[in-house]
Amino acid sequence: MLAFCSVCALLACSCWNGRVLVAFEEPFWATLGDDIPARFAVARESISRGYVPRIMLMRSPDDPLVRLQKVLGSGAYRTAVVGPLVSPQWRQFAVRFVRTRFILVGDGDDAGLPPNALWIRYDRTGAFRSAGFATGSAVLAEGGGVGAAALAGRVGLLLSADGGLTNEETEAFSSGVAEALDGGRPVARTLAKPVDKPAVKAAVEQMRQAGVEIFLLGTGALDPWCLEVMSSAGGSAVVADWATSGAFARQVFLSVEEDIPQGIGRALAAPSSQPGPVAGPVRIVSGSARPVPAAVKSRLEGK
Repeated sequence: MLAFCSVCALLACSCWNGRVLVAFEEPFWATLGDDIPARFAVARESISRGYVPRIMLMRSPDDPLVRLQKVLGSGAYRTAVVGPLVSPQWRQFAVRFVRTRFILVGDGDDAGLPPNALWIRYDRTGAFRSAGFATGSAVLAEGGGVGAAALAGRVGLLLSADGGLTNEETEAFSSGVAEALDGGRPVARTLAKPVDKPAVKAAVEQMRQAGVEIFLLGTGALDPWCLEVMSSAGGSAVVADWATSGAFARQVFLSVEEDIPQGIGRALAAPSSQPGPVAGPVRIVSGSARPVPAAVKSRLEGK
């Protein structure tokens, strides 16, 4: 079926862009969801732009760098999309395979970026601000006569040093809450590294007892554990990249999502000579923990 779709797409396409290798390493692939839907989403974005993709998922005990180097050495791929956790090693590949165009997913240093490489960047800052505004608006709608600024105590940040959220993202979320609640700021707690399950469970329960209703979660791999704790302790959460897993939907208020396949599509469509990064799309997805206030839905849909 995929081969047939490839032929149809290429016949309809005005140009032939050749083969594209899409290489991801676990555990990053898990953020794309289940294997089959993720593969089809990436393939659809590639094929629609005249590329025939090969999607290579690298699992332990593979050595991703050795395997990627071997595949690229065949010379069969004019374009290679390299995702985390391999993308930080882009330099050694870009310098060696100068005729291959590299599209890199994730954070990285643009200094000295060669002409055959570009980054896909996902700036989630604006989305987190909107999520914070929606969170503040949600507790305001349920305020029960309490002053707006005082309601900020019902919003909490539960973070760890390696939780995956940047300072800019957490500050944007807090600013969004303050925008909705007359300057009121959420309470924040940062857990020591490494984070363990008992510490997370205790933190959630203590913050719940202090009146926190909606959490911004930034504990990395333990975010699902936080949601599981909330299933009995109560509360709901704003998380990142939850929608593809669908776990604990009743505890999720909002999720800030990086659309990886569409970002790849944008990069494939960019001119080979384009300088600088390609902006990947970011969206906000609603869970089923509580309704999103009607007044802020249009703002969320705009992100």
